[in-house]
Amino acid sequence: MMAKKILVYFLILLLTAYPASAGDIQLSRWVLNVTLDENGLVEVIIQAEFQNPGPSDLDGFSFMVPGNITIDTDQSTGVTINDKGEMKFNSPEIQQKDVSGGTDIIIHFDKPVESGKKWSGRIGYSSKKIATKENSGYSLTIPVNAPQAIVAGKNVVTSVPADSDIRAQVFLPKSYELTSVQPDPFRNLFQYGHMVPTWTPQKLHIGDIIRINAAYSDVLAKIVDNDDMARKLKEDLKVAKDSGKNVSQAEIYLANGNENNNKAFASFGGKDYSVALQYAGSSKDELTKAENSLKGSAAIVTPKATVKTPGFEAFIFGFALLITFFMKRY
Repeated sequence: MMAKKILVYFLILLLTAYPASAGDIQLSRWVLNVTLDENGLVEVIIQAEFQNPGPSDLDGFSFMVPGNITIDTDQSTGVTINDKGEMKFNSPEIQQKDVSGGTDIIIHFDKPVESGKKWSGRIGYSSKKIATKENSGYSLTIPVNAPQAIVAGKNVVTSVPADSDIRAQVFLPKSYELTSVQPDPFRNLFQYGHMVPTWTPQKLHIGDIIRINAAYSDVLAKIVDNDDMARKLKEDLKVAKDSGKNVSQAEIYLANGNENNNKAFASFGGKDYSVALQYAGSSKDELTKAENSLKGSAAIVTPKATVKTPGFEAFIFGFALLITFFMKRY
């Protein structure tokens, strides 16, 4: 009998230390949007979603980041959603705690997420301690760890279903190229002068560590300059065309410039830098022609309908009427 009481007491202690809902909180989304600025500042926005099938309330969550950070309150918000799709704004209170190896970010909801509901939101922060400067480049390490749920005042491990949305994208500084990256990204995008390695759930998993090395590239800088010039020319051509100017020749030059710059970027991606420079130079020439052509473009002249004045034709017509009159009379 005494052994049974001890066993019950032991189970109560276990439940107190580890709530029954510890494994029930599910992490259904953890998406990292990272921007590395030229000055070394790293800005991060994490999109998160937690499912709470119950039985206990979800009071918040926490996760660790390397280095000291500054919370971006404008990018930190969320909503609680029930099974019917009804949403209620849920303002998170964010705290920081220094720990070995970095900082714990602790999010407490102003109202708990009850059983059967989910929380969807984002947390934003920035830091100059995450990226390391190396000569003309940067080294960046981003751990992809599952956050811990806060249940009954205790941190508990969240479960990560197989269909969880685990993704990441990193915007490198303008004209910086990847020199090495792990794990392999799904795609290395090029957006407005920025290289953007991107990971999908098939390429990224909880527990992975993203490691990036990037360096400034003179070749990529020329391609980026052409891309900026082409986008501005496209806007200027539209304005000129709408005002009635003939920009057909400038449009041809612009198309040629874009084609050569695309070839330059393709060669750059294949590490054929000499060919990339040749195409980039040709692109610059065509875009300059487009710019000069646009400056000299004239307004389209629409010919006006000719209005005939009553001159010689009116005299002939009157004379013909006079002849007809006399012929009928005689």
